[in-house]
Amino acid sequence: MDLGEIPSIRALVVLDAEGKRIVSRYYKNDFSSLVEEHAFEKKLFEKTMRTNAKNEAEIIMFDNMITVYRNSSDVWFFVVGAQTENELILVSALTALYDALTTALRGMPDKRSLLDSFDTLVLTIDELVDGGMILETDSSAIVNRVGMKGSDASATAGAGPEAASFSEQSFNTMFASASEQIARSLLK
Repeated sequence: MDLGEIPSIRALVVLDAEGKRIVSRYYKNDFSSLVEEHAFEKKLFEKTMRTNAKNEAEIIMFDNMITVYRNSSDVWFFVVGAQTENELILVSALTALYDALTTALRGMPDKRSLLDSFDTLVLTIDELVDGGMILETDSSAIVNRVGMKGSDASATAGAGPEAASFSEQSFNTMFASASEQIARSLLK
């Protein structure tokens, strides 16, 4: 990595316990087709599935790329970077993703909760990485943005069981904003 280069990642992949894709984002054109992406994910899963990466991130060199990964229940999280990328930065991005999802989902991420809250998963990834550049590694700031509270909000969404989920809050906020804009445009 050059001194002036911004830390970045090549891919972010989330796989289930069978190695099947839950979500993946490829930020560099390392693979020319979906078939090649799936082949890469399969080889990556086969290489890492027998390791115990539940408590902290593990680091491997795979296909001339540095990959950091972590397991949670029946889900595997992978952050892939260039061979010259700083491993600590990649681990920081992976930890931010994992911690933000744990907070947003109010528990350890598993396949069911990620699929049920797929919008939260995708928004969390989008707040973490944009075009391969790591935007934020503070999990609480990511959770606040995903919950549409602003990065400086001190509380996460709703404290009690009667509180709406992140996706309901997001939808309600977007719907109210859209209704207000439509009403303003009609009254002009």
